[in-house]
Amino acid sequence: MPLGGVEEIGSNMTLIRTNHEDILIDCGILFPYEDFFDINYLIPDFSILDASRLTSIVITHAHEDHIGALSHLISAFPHIKIYATKFAHNLISKKVGEKKLTFQYHLYHSQEELKFKEISITPVFVNHSIPETHGLIISHEELDWAHLYISDFKVDLTATHEPAIDLNFIRNKLSQYKNTAFFLDSTNILNDGKTVSENELEADLKKILERDEKRIFMTLFSSNVSRLNSITKFAKESGRKIVLMGRSLFTYMEAAWETGHLECNPEEFLLAEQGKMVESKVLVLLSGCQGDFLSALRRFSFGEDSHFKPAPGDLVVFSSKVIPGNEKKIGRIYNKITEFGAEIVTAYDALIHASGHPGKKDLELLISAFTPNYYFPIHGESYFLRKHKEFVEDKFPEVDTHVIYNYHEIHFLKDKIKIEVHEDKEPILIHGNGLVIEKTQISQRRKMANQGTVFISFLKNTGVITISTQGLPLMAQELLPQLEKKLLKNIHDNLMNRKDDYFIDQVKISTRQFFNHMLGYKPVTEVHLY
Repeated sequence: MPLGGVEEIGSNMTLIRTNHEDILIDCGILFPYEDFFDINYLIPDFSILDASRLTSIVITHAHEDHIGALSHLISAFPHIKIYATKFAHNLISKKVGEKKLTFQYHLYHSQEELKFKEISITPVFVNHSIPETHGLIISHEELDWAHLYISDFKVDLTATHEPAIDLNFIRNKLSQYKNTAFFLDSTNILNDGKTVSENELEADLKKILERDEKRIFMTLFSSNVSRLNSITKFAKESGRKIVLMGRSLFTYMEAAWETGHLECNPEEFLLAEQGKMVESKVLVLLSGCQGDFLSALRRFSFGEDSHFKPAPGDLVVFSSKVIPGNEKKIGRIYNKITEFGAEIVTAYDALIHASGHPGKKDLELLISAFTPNYYFPIHGESYFLRKHKEFVEDKFPEVDTHVIYNYHEIHFLKDKIKIEVHEDKEPILIHGNGLVIEKTQISQRRKMANQGTVFISFLKNTGVITISTQGLPLMAQELLPQLEKKLLKNIHDNLMNRKDDYFIDQVKISTRQFFNHMLGYKPVTEVHLY
């Protein structure tokens, strides 16, 4: 049963329930839409989990949408055992260590059979955009079922920076079982072709880094270590010093170096304060390729960074794609950089970005290698899931294909399946220092941001009233004496001997009606009675 990551991109978590235990796959965060006021991220609702049954969680890879909520899970279920690769464990340890939490773990390797009470889970290496990504073959001997679960992958048979997906191993393993089901990535289903290999980017990246501009600024997803290796290699070959800006770049590069995936020693990189003093050619790597508010890319592009600002003669390279929903943020960044006089190169201008997700040809290669009995599109928004189902039904009509959403439970029985729909649970909102905030409070924040706020204090003993506003037009200050006169008359004529709750409600109503008449809308009103 998916608890997140289906009908959305992010918050990935799937529950496997057997007769004797519960096992999770991944535990990620969902990044908020822009109208979520100051929310850090969202996590799956853990209330459905049973502490007496939950024993383990298997991590497929180290992206935030797959490990970002683990500190919350460990706090709620400290006994849980985490199965992860060395690279994922390194990043998990850093995140969880910040919360001063400890956890049990097992470092797995590709094709190792992880044995649980009734099932076995065999990780299989797959190509993606972060080191050590794995799909999972989940098998149940007694029921004669095997499932291939790959939330993020592409088929890169020409990869040189990592092994290619082992289609023969997958085929041989699954062919041992009578009944099979696939759960596969839908993120890139609108791509009719084959996803580009990382190798195919090297020519254009090399050409860009050999250009004459003294200063080249480049942003990309910080977790794409193989591309970082290519970029830093070509930058060094072209005589450029390399400067790092952004916490996530340091975090992923440190983890990659400690686990043997980074080819360039981090000690060779310069900090921003060192890089601004360099007289020779430089490459400045910026984190925050999606334009996040506090990111290095945004600070730089808006001219707010204390070390580097865009200038005529600079080249700014986006080795990334714009995630749906971020178009406006990135558009503003493009405009700001252009206004400073710098040149921009994006993935529309050169072959400098490759997705980590399967196009239709990738999926066809995998399904042709072994065609399952059942098929469930996952890891994608609802529209993507539907298009994925239509593709499979068209190309492989013999496969029984189903669209499922979060909290749809698939029962795998002897030679058949049953799908049971449970009530959907909304994700939990996290803000500040990892704290939960209720959705009602977000609604209140939205009202305050859209309509402004009026604060009224009244001292019953003295009859003194104080009125202040936040977020209203400055001209509203001129209206306060008029409002004060109106409220005091109402209070003395009608409210002095009334109960406090009624008193407060009537003052709120009068205030909101007053501003609605004067401004055309009703601000949030807070009344304090002493």
